[in-house]
Amino acid sequence: MLLAGKLTGMSAPGGGETQLMALSRHLPRVGVDARLWRPWEERFAGFDLLHLVGSEPEHLPVAQAARRAGVLTALSTVAWFDLASYARQSPHSFGRLAACGRFVARAAFPKLPSWRRSLYHAVDLLLPNSQVEARQLTRYFGVPKAKIQVIHNGAEESFACGRPEPFVERFGVRDFVLYPGRVEPRKNQLGFLRAMRGSDVPIVVLGDVVPGNEAYLAACRRAAGANVRFVGRLDPADEMLASAYAASRCVVLASWFETPGLTALEAAMSGVPLVLPRRGAAPEYFGSLAQYVSSQDGGELKRLVLDAYRRPRSNELARLVRRQFTWQAAARATREAYEQII
Repeated sequence: MLLAGKLTGMSAPGGGETQLMALSRHLPRVGVDARLWRPWEERFAGFDLLHLVGSEPEHLPVAQAARRAGVLTALSTVAWFDLASYARQSPHSFGRLAACGRFVARAAFPKLPSWRRSLYHAVDLLLPNSQVEARQLTRYFGVPKAKIQVIHNGAEESFACGRPEPFVERFGVRDFVLYPGRVEPRKNQLGFLRAMRGSDVPIVVLGDVVPGNEAYLAACRRAAGANVRFVGRLDPADEMLASAYAASRCVVLASWFETPGLTALEAAMSGVPLVLPRRGAAPEYFGSLAQYVSSQDGGELKRLVLDAYRRPRSNELARLVRRQFTWQAAARATREAYEQII
């Protein structure tokens, strides 16, 4: 079978690209003959299944072509739907109003045509990464429950073994608040930095800017105090990322939503205290073992971050993630989902 993601995904890789590459490594380890698709070189003939990662407009004609060729299709949706998240899709007032209008229309009329609805009905199997996301697919797009199989996201077990020294030696900072993720408005780095003004704890913002959001990065730099260090993206396969988690005192994602945030799973392998958004799937994964914040409440955010900074690491959190949320476990569950349709 073949795996594929967004064509431009590697220009600003995020969670979907991490998931794609992780599945390409781990599915063969659980007995699935899987590899990345080379669309400019290969036809569908000879393959049983195409697994697409991400809800992208470009995936609709691909899924339709696969169906015409007699190839089954699965889709990891990597999506989230609520009014607050739609309101954050555009930096401009008109764009926000239009997005909110589309959401209200979708909530009232699930059969309303759209490329997204067509995509979800064109594939044979939908693989959301949380139960709450699965309910949204049924609620807003009329997808039959029988067509949905929840596959929880994972992290590499090697994140449990990170050592702080490599990161400390390269960047000269330790015992910091770590804010990982692509720099873009949805991730809310700007709101976090504004909330943390007046705090003298060291902060590391880890990630590259998403192309087109350079002005947002500039605003983040202006809002940052002398205690803030910006570090570019570290590849998940690079030991330096595990070292960053090991060197930190807490990991924060004050995004407008996370599903649940692969960086949160990676960090949790080491038991580091987590501060995560209430919106999204994070509570489904971590339960009472993380703290949850309203992304628009700067006072609460600062209080929870400073509280997490003083907390010790949690062996219970580390055990939970190592037991339930590895990419090996996700690969096994994905294989079982494939077997239901093949």
